[in-house]
Amino acid sequence: MLAQQLAQAEEHFIAGRFDAVAEICTDLISSDPNCHQAFYLLGRTCLTVGRGEQALELVGRAVQLNEAAAPYHTELGNILASNGQYEAAADCYRRAIELAPDFVDPLVNLGAALQLLNRPEEAVEIYRKAIELVPDAAMLHYNLGAGHRAAGDVEGAIESYRRAAELEPGWAELHQKLGSALNDHGDFADAIESYRRALSLAPEDPENHIGLAQSLLASGKAKAALSTCDAYMASHPYNSGLVACRALVLNELGSRDAAARLLDLGTFVRTFDIAPPAAFGSLEAFNAALAEEAEQHPTLEFNPPKLATREGFQSREMFDRPGPAVALLMERVDESVRRYIAGLPDDPSHPLVASAPRRWSLTGWSVILQAQGHQMPHIHPSGWLSGVYYVDIPSVVAESGDAHEGWIEFGRPPGDWACAADPIVELVQPEAGRMVLFPSYVYHRTIPFESDERRICYAFDIMARA
Repeated sequence: MLAQQLAQAEEHFIAGRFDAVAEICTDLISSDPNCHQAFYLLGRTCLTVGRGEQALELVGRAVQLNEAAAPYHTELGNILASNGQYEAAADCYRRAIELAPDFVDPLVNLGAALQLLNRPEEAVEIYRKAIELVPDAAMLHYNLGAGHRAAGDVEGAIESYRRAAELEPGWAELHQKLGSALNDHGDFADAIESYRRALSLAPEDPENHIGLAQSLLASGKAKAALSTCDAYMASHPYNSGLVACRALVLNELGSRDAAARLLDLGTFVRTFDIAPPAAFGSLEAFNAALAEEAEQHPTLEFNPPKLATREGFQSREMFDRPGPAVALLMERVDESVRRYIAGLPDDPSHPLVASAPRRWSLTGWSVILQAQGHQMPHIHPSGWLSGVYYVDIPSVVAESGDAHEGWIEFGRPPGDWACAADPIVELVQPEAGRMVLFPSYVYHRTIPFESDERRICYAFDIMARA
């Protein structure tokens, strides 16, 4: 009878009938509080419908009741990982591997957790063990390539991506990653071929066009790179990555005036000094509250992998469930965006102006930099407009002279762009209480600074809504 009920609940789970799963599992637990299978399935159901805390409790109970069940440890690890608890998740995956060394799922998930923990060398070893179990799984070779790439082993990444492409030649993202690795290795002809293959499979993906243009530019084919940008922008007039790419290519072609018009840093990089919210009485009190909310946010991570922050902490999303001070900051951002849009030039041929939204959403995070802290050159691909609000600024930044320590610089691309022409740049000095808004397609970085004081700010994106 128990087996039949569990089988029925599993069928409901697969079919997405989660209320029916909950009803069966609740009845089983009521009749037998030690029914670990019911706790486990009910926990998976809660995780699927977004009730993470309940899922953690239920699957944790299943583990207590049947410690020898490897899938339970794996699922517990998945729940912990979904909450950002990657170290605890890794421990769960390791326990699952001990219990079932031929079970590939915990190996794959452990590799992913290790990459999120910025331990790519360990992830590589784990993925190799997984490949020993399932040698012809393209996803495992893809993951191994990503691990090699994160560890700085570009040749290993290329080898793994190529093997994955042999196993699954129709996977567009795989050819895109291979093209990127080849470009980093200086194999521009092969990179161009890989990106063209990715484009043939996924012509709407802007990253394929950007990657192809970057490889063409690196191989000395700047006119072909410009044509690649123009072909996409003819039907997609605003994409941050493509606009950024086109500006760089124009500058390399010697069309500096056209590149300067596209960037127009003097017009489109704007500063706003905000008034303190009445609830706080002064700007100092408001900034102190913002600093406290930033410092206490549970998602703060030092040198987060795959992000631009170095020698500093960055949070994940803070605008979805804002604290009191952040909620008021969001209001100030919204007001400043309206002023920004109202002040745009009357130039409907410019992609930023032409795509100015009537409605938008905000996403934001905090950045806390310490000595030698900086952000590497980057853009915000998902935004229309981006910005930063400065909460606390070290005295060396406020007093900075020609070194411009801690200032934000706009226009300089990262080193993986093969640019020989002098970039079009503009510098802005941070000041507590100052907000800077700029197009999301403009490359920007923080100049490193030396101080015992911390530099605290909130960065955000404005994304157009239909």
